[in-house]
Amino acid sequence: MTNENKQELMSLNSDAPKEDPTDDAFGFAMFAKRIAEAIKRTPSPQGLVMAIHGPWGSGKSTLLNFSKHYLSQGTGDGIMIIDFNPWWFNDKNHLATQFLSQFKSKLPHESEILRGLGDSMAAYSEALGKAVAIGYGIPWLDKPVGLCLKMFKRKDKDVPKLKSEISTALKKANQRFLFVIDDIDRLTPNEILELFKVIKALADFPNVIYLLSFDRDVVSQSLSTSLGVDGNAYLEKIVQVPFSLPTIDPLRLRQKFINELNLLFDQFPPTKFDEEYWSNVFFEGIDHLIEKPRDVVRIINVIAVTYPAVAGEVNPIDFIALEFLRVFEPFVYETIRDNKEKFTGRMQHSKDEERKRMKSFHDSWLERISDIRRQPVRELILHLFPLVRGAWNNISHGSEYHAIWRKELRVTSEDIFDVYFQFGISPDSLSRSEIDQLLRTGADAQSALSILQDAAKVIRPTGRSKARDYFERLRDFKDEITEETASGLLQAMFAIGDRLLNPADEGGGLMSFPNRWRYRGLVEQLLERISEPHRTEKLKDLVKNGKAIALTVDLVAVIESNLEKKKDGPTSLAQIDTIVAGELRNMVIGNLDKISSNDLLDLPDMPFVMHYWKKWGGEENIRAKFLPLLAVDDNLPAFLEKFSRFGTISEMGKIPQRTYLLNPKMIEYITDITALETRIVEMLKRSDLTDDQRGAGEIYLKNMERIRNGQNPDDMFGDD
Repeated sequence: MTNENKQELMSLNSDAPKEDPTDDAFGFAMFAKRIAEAIKRTPSPQGLVMAIHGPWGSGKSTLLNFSKHYLSQGTGDGIMIIDFNPWWFNDKNHLATQFLSQFKSKLPHESEILRGLGDSMAAYSEALGKAVAIGYGIPWLDKPVGLCLKMFKRKDKDVPKLKSEISTALKKANQRFLFVIDDIDRLTPNEILELFKVIKALADFPNVIYLLSFDRDVVSQSLSTSLGVDGNAYLEKIVQVPFSLPTIDPLRLRQKFINELNLLFDQFPPTKFDEEYWSNVFFEGIDHLIEKPRDVVRIINVIAVTYPAVAGEVNPIDFIALEFLRVFEPFVYETIRDNKEKFTGRMQHSKDEERKRMKSFHDSWLERISDIRRQPVRELILHLFPLVRGAWNNISHGSEYHAIWRKELRVTSEDIFDVYFQFGISPDSLSRSEIDQLLRTGADAQSALSILQDAAKVIRPTGRSKARDYFERLRDFKDEITEETASGLLQAMFAIGDRLLNPADEGGGLMSFPNRWRYRGLVEQLLERISEPHRTEKLKDLVKNGKAIALTVDLVAVIESNLEKKKDGPTSLAQIDTIVAGELRNMVIGNLDKISSNDLLDLPDMPFVMHYWKKWGGEENIRAKFLPLLAVDDNLPAFLEKFSRFGTISEMGKIPQRTYLLNPKMIEYITDITALETRIVEMLKRSDLTDDQRGAGEIYLKNMERIRNGQNPDDMFGDD
């Protein structure tokens, strides 16, 4: 499809009525044709008033246009159509003036009988205007009639004679005039009354027919308000032939909506589409909200504007359902938007009081919905938000559903919810298209490496990296990752090293999860996508040649722990035997022995790595590696920072304080901790230290004092 065609499809639908019956989407053409035939065949009509009733947006204007189309077909019918639009004129004086003016303008000049009718009509109007003004309480009518008289160059004659002349001329000319007046229900109550009085006063002529369209309830109420009488009874005296707009077959409305929706989704096809879910959402909820043709135009126009910006980032079914609520039940939409915690997540059913509170909340807003729409709205909510289903029906969903909902981009996912109400993806969010790109190109390790390296450089306002978003989201797509893609991603992850995730990705605080856990969790899932005959060899290659030291230490530590506990299971690491574990451990020790001093200082999770290096390779190799590193004073701040843990202490009414933990005893196998104390005192005199380096140095000195006093240096409250 060309861009030009896409642009054409994306253009918004006009609410303008159709004019050609070949465009009939709702079955109006046949009825319109019958109305046209009745107008043509009615013998000698005299002031005949016909009306088409129907609510706003139901297609009345389209039906009028189709009738005019059929009236214009063929020859010799002698129908002169006069479209009169009273709502064009904001000055009520214009109403009568324009009405008479349009009638005169349509008098055929070629007809000798009607040629002089304008003068007679003007004279008749002057006399009639005074009568109408008095008899119908329209004091303003005399003024426009006077203007019309000047325009028509009237000649003075008595009223009965004028009316007789006009009637005779119209009857002899065999020329039918059809006044088509649409959208009467757009007028104010007083203007509606004035229009009907003008029609009643000026329409009593042979071969003059009125075809009106309006919402009977609206007009009847307006007339009741203006006259203080029964509006329906008043209409019955004026309208001789009333029609109700034909009921639209729901199948036609449904098909029109589906056809328009398909045009949009042809341009933005979803990667997956749950047809059963769509069927339930549509027939139990959405279908009941489409009542008339204008509803289809409104919702399609809205979706055409809002969906392209989030295509691929939201579940299309959920998005359509929410847009229906936004257009047709805005109160419900706003309730959802403003109460995320009441609609997302899952119910803790062990807490009965919580379920009761949730049920009370959802019952309260549902009661505000009209009786006719309450059930379909309820069904929509039940499909969209399982948490609400839990409140209303006491049905629970396990924690495993959270990953499913996030993967399917459902609005019920706490991670996806906000996207539905932002009408676009925040620059600080990982888009589905970015995930898809990595999945498409991941088989090429170099392409995957480039994407992940760039992501590691992007730091969100929260301080966390974009790379962490990839690690979190890729888990949702495990089943979509091919063996080739898994192999490429693994190679890229081990090639980039441990610096793919930065310390801020851990979330901060003493209870935060180490990045190596995120790393390892994704590695395990990717290894499971490698077929068993190749999985072990792939892991050996990654550990031997990769640069992710902390990750490989963690992997081998977990493997050995599984073997010690005789833990077996479906995970890739739990299936590795003792022989392979020993090979992997020796590879890790070899990589550690070969690491340079600079790389060692950049190593994340240094205490963790040192623990296993010491366990597997002995202290001698570690001391030999650190001896030249610690001999340089400039390396001391970074060294201390690496062995520190950071957290915060909060007290009521006080600003949270950054706190540090560093037990000197944990490094005494590496260096003389007492000799280091003097060097740290000198280090703290420097002005170029970071806050964390200075904090690490200060806590080191403080804990050395605690050790000398027999206190526990790991007690963060110590002597406070």
